[in-house]
Amino acid sequence: MAIVIETPEDQITEITTTESVVKPNDVQLQVEYLFASSVWRTSAPQFLEDVQAVIKTQFSKRKKEHPEILKTVYPTVMTDNIHTDPRCAEFANYVQQAAWNVLNNQGYNMDVFDMIFYDCFGQEHHKYSGHDTHTHPGGQITGFYFLETPENSCRVVFQDPRQGKNHGGIGERNMSQATLASYEINYQPQPGDFFFTNSWLPHSFTRNANAKPMRFIHFTLGVQYKPQQPIAPAANIV
Repeated sequence: MAIVIETPEDQITEITTTESVVKPNDVQLQVEYLFASSVWRTSAPQFLEDVQAVIKTQFSKRKKEHPEILKTVYPTVMTDNIHTDPRCAEFANYVQQAAWNVLNNQGYNMDVFDMIFYDCFGQEHHKYSGHDTHTHPGGQITGFYFLETPENSCRVVFQDPRQGKNHGGIGERNMSQATLASYEINYQPQPGDFFFTNSWLPHSFTRNANAKPMRFIHFTLGVQYKPQQPIAPAANIV
């Protein structure tokens, strides 16, 4: 383009300039993802039969002891811990090993730790029952093993734990996709599905829209130092 400037001497000077427009795709940046949150999933239907047998007895026992529980608004039934039941021994060992693997893969020095259960109980969410956003202070790994998931029942939801990001959040381009802009991400679990995550990650369950209850096992684990091996006494030299 040409710019015409009138000088004090009334002389005409023509200056030629060249436009320079930087397009977004011309900007090359190196990205490094820091301080990530993670959800670890797998399917393990081999435990369904044994765990179902234990949990059905536990639910029946709880409802018999507290018949009023199903008359409450949005009824939720929770059982006693099941990880000490001999029928759940393989299931409990699997959960402990998986939880250890999650922390070890995240970079923690798990060589000196064993996993211990803080709780491992059944939850039964009846129609319109759910669970608001929460965490599990004191725990290291929290997770779920899904037993019965009727259509339109609860979805498990994980929320972004960074309050600073939420304070300055702007609209997402596509809320159906899991991106760095996502505020929360939900899953529709299936029977036999396992979910593991850090106990500090906020999570919730949407409300069950089905007349049939949704059932799953909820567990939280912590760590304890491995027992110290005794040091053999030094051999006497004669």
